[in-house]
Amino acid sequence: MLTTEAAERVRNAIMAAERNTDAEFVAVVAREADAYRFVPTLWAALLCLPAPLLLMNVSWWLTTVDVLILQVVVFVVLALLFRIPGLKHWLVPDLIKVRRAEGLAVRQFLEQGVHRTAQGFGVLFFVAEAEHHMRLIADHGIDRHVDQGEWQRIVDSFTARVKRGETEAGFLEAISQVGAIM
Repeated sequence: MLTTEAAERVRNAIMAAERNTDAEFVAVVAREADAYRFVPTLWAALLCLPAPLLLMNVSWWLTTVDVLILQVVVFVVLALLFRIPGLKHWLVPDLIKVRRAEGLAVRQFLEQGVHRTAQGFGVLFFVAEAEHHMRLIADHGIDRHVDQGEWQRIVDSFTARVKRGETEAGFLEAISQVGAIM
């Protein structure tokens, strides 16, 4: 999502914003919020379950054992095929993607210690690349003073820039906007 040089510029922007405020900023970019290992298996199973009913009603020479073997083979092939990253993420319902990304964002907020800043002035910039999800989480010292709509405007602006291929500029703008709020 960011080149090494772009990540360094984002890191420098965070340090510059922190110098002008009491806030502590943390940026986390995750390739994906979850491996979604269950999705290929679930889809393969759902597509293979009705196969015996269909094949048994066809007047072929297939025995019951043949049908079951064919069902297992098709299940394995589909389960492996559905593990291709682009296809796998297409099969994952959006609701599950959002929930997994939100869950990882909250875990990162806690694991990175953003909630343990001296005055409650921590802000997490979280991006899950595969899910196309961005979340800003502010600690209690900031969050109670800032309208949620303000955070959402920053997220929306970031998302629009990423869609235009301006990921680094989106990060820099979001950091600048949060720094201005602080």
